[in-house]
Amino acid sequence: MVANTSARNRAGGASTETYDFRNPSKFTRDHQRLLEQGLEAYADQTASVITSKLRASCSHDLESLQQITYASFINSLPEETVLLATSLNPLNSAGMIHLPLNFAMLAVDLPLGGPGDDDQPQRGLTEIENMLIGDLGSSLAGALRFSFDGIITWFPVLTGQFSTPELAHAGSHGDQMLVATFRMEIKEQEFKTMLALPLAPVLPSLDATLAERQAEKGGAKNRDFTADLEARLRLAPVTVSVRLRPIQGRLADFANISVGDVFRLGHSPDSPWEVTSHGVVFAHALLGGEGTQAAFRVI
Repeated sequence: MVANTSARNRAGGASTETYDFRNPSKFTRDHQRLLEQGLEAYADQTASVITSKLRASCSHDLESLQQITYASFINSLPEETVLLATSLNPLNSAGMIHLPLNFAMLAVDLPLGGPGDDDQPQRGLTEIENMLIGDLGSSLAGALRFSFDGIITWFPVLTGQFSTPELAHAGSHGDQMLVATFRMEIKEQEFKTMLALPLAPVLPSLDATLAERQAEKGGAKNRDFTADLEARLRLAPVTVSVRLRPIQGRLADFANISVGDVFRLGHSPDSPWEVTSHGVVFAHALLGGEGTQAAFRVI
């Protein structure tokens, strides 16, 4: 993420960043990583769309993601270009897709059977050319929906097409925008495309997705901890005893006990014995044998 302004201390070699208190940023590194997932998927999807539409192999890769104002974004564009406005319902806001004019000419030339070389007209689009680019723009806007599946729930639709950036009026000058720059290669030519999204409407969706993923991650950690604890407890050593049910007697009967004395316990021979550990009775069993060893069978 790039802040509003930045500078590098050449003497000391340390990087410093100026903070604009009029435009505090709430866009964190977690937001950036999450948004980049969607942008990389968008790059892949749009490469497939362009390849299909223009019948020429296309690569489209995310280069950078910046946070700048709407005015800075508009001022960075050429005077003559192709700027596509797309609604981001239900976010009640608009995004912008920028296509350089030389790519737009190529995108008109190839479907009409042209060679698609780099010697394209240096002029604005005609009405028919605008219609052809509008068809491609609708597909590019539609790719936003599936690229951000699981990150942002929206239904982008192409709503406008502008040849001059100042005519777009898709935001106020000071609105914070997230501007992604992509590098496109097609027919051995390279172009720079852009996708601009409004920061304020997008942030709540990113926050909700981050919270949901954190909860899932926390739940998985708790389940792993519980399973590990149970496994360790099952390996813990315990002392187990098998005994007859305790009886009550008089102290005088047992005070002078000696070898050979016989006591009536009040139990029948087939009475169950108690299986205990640390004074806790957790099972009952019948005493018996297994080979040459004493054993008991839990009942």
